[in-house]
Amino acid sequence: MDNERLLKDLGLTKYESSAYATLIKEGIIGAQELSRISGIPVGKIYEVLSNLNNMGLVESQKSRPRKYRAVKPKVALNNLYNKKEEETKHELEKFKLKVAELETRFSDIAQPDHTEIQFWSTLIGEEDIIKNLKNMLDETEKEILHVKPGRIAKMMMQKKCIDHNSLVPMIIDEFIKAVEKDVKIKTIIPQEFFMTGLKEKLDHIQDTMLRAMIKKNMEVRVLDCDYDFILIDEYITHIPIPDPAQPKKMFGELKVYDKEYAGKLKAKFEELWAKGQKIDLNL
Repeated sequence: MDNERLLKDLGLTKYESSAYATLIKEGIIGAQELSRISGIPVGKIYEVLSNLNNMGLVESQKSRPRKYRAVKPKVALNNLYNKKEEETKHELEKFKLKVAELETRFSDIAQPDHTEIQFWSTLIGEEDIIKNLKNMLDETEKEILHVKPGRIAKMMMQKKCIDHNSLVPMIIDEFIKAVEKDVKIKTIIPQEFFMTGLKEKLDHIQDTMLRAMIKKNMEVRVLDCDYDFILIDEYITHIPIPDPAQPKKMFGELKVYDKEYAGKLKAKFEELWAKGQKIDLNL
């Protein structure tokens, strides 16, 4: 039956699904009769009914013989949802404690200095880029240098390109989280890109401490240039990859660990920074 299949999708066993669906149809009946109609073995029927009672799906009458009825579906399914929500919260709390313990254990291990190592990875498509952007900002310890070219607004408006309507607000949110951790951010952008969304976001921030952190740690300058990269902590660089078939569209991103190369890009960034027009964030 479709109803039984849907109940199983909610986490009920085959017998529990069959018992509840049968009670809905038959009304008030005893365990023996329910076993006969539903095909649930007599040896299992009381355990099944006890489970359903604990879930809030079945009520029992303490008579001889004991009678059972299905709780009204709207109420029963809401009970089931609330129970699942409580169990999920409990599991998440346990998971969170284990994560915290592992973080502590791993942080106690002396790790090698990777800043001198050359390494690269590629990210293809919006999902990979967004996931990596969040990880990148979580991993940043000191500084983010961010520059976008004048053509970026047109590129991101192109059909089948990464959706700027979802990407830009997400970048702004992640930048704000970074400055809360005392990460310094310098960003060079063309006037029409990023700035409108940034000012709109800042206008809605009421927390005075957060506004002070943003003012302290985030600087924005406007410059129409051809450069496009993100530099993290002076040794990690993120470089967009254009689509070979359509060069004006973004295809992916290259993540490069190379301190020497990052040093060259930092020098270029400082050159561009000096040319940019300073923007007051009005905080």
